[in-house]
Amino acid sequence: MRVRVGHGSGSVPLTTWLLRLNLGCGVLSGFALFLMMLVGATDVIGTNLDLLGLASMPLPAAFEFMATMMVVNVFLAMPLAQVRRSHVRVEVVVNHLPPRWRRVAEAIQHGLSAALFGLIAWFGWAAALHSVAVGEYAPGILNYAVWPARIILAFGASLMAVQCAVDVAAVFAPRLRDRLGSAKP
Repeated sequence: MRVRVGHGSGSVPLTTWLLRLNLGCGVLSGFALFLMMLVGATDVIGTNLDLLGLASMPLPAAFEFMATMMVVNVFLAMPLAQVRRSHVRVEVVVNHLPPRWRRVAEAIQHGLSAALFGLIAWFGWAAALHSVAVGEYAPGILNYAVWPARIILAFGASLMAVQCAVDVAAVFAPRLRDRLGSAKP
């Protein structure tokens, strides 16, 4: 892929920017997982303080927070998993194909993934924009905003669709495939 970001000698290939964005999202996903662990542990401990003779008190909006962090964790980690080829793959038939047909099967797989995540992103953005417009929240002891999770879902699905589209191109472009292979973290 010859698209470069910037001008002159300081320009960076688009694949490098995409990889950096995927890595940043992966870090945010890991941080969300850490926050889930802290909030979950705090909620469980607070709920079971009565076992020690203390007043038990669950953490308000812990469930809603966990649901939001789950969306962050899953949808921001997927593009990095795609770059690393860490997804579950069933290759029983594909491994018996000649190399040329393997590339075709890989292109079809990446193309279908790009289409699926493109649809998820399309409807995700529509739901996110509507959620922001109406100020959607989950009612409870604390009114918990839902729109951030919807935006993150749409963004993560969009990033995954772009990554899958780049992967389709890389199947048939050896230089791009080599660049992506050498850029993998």
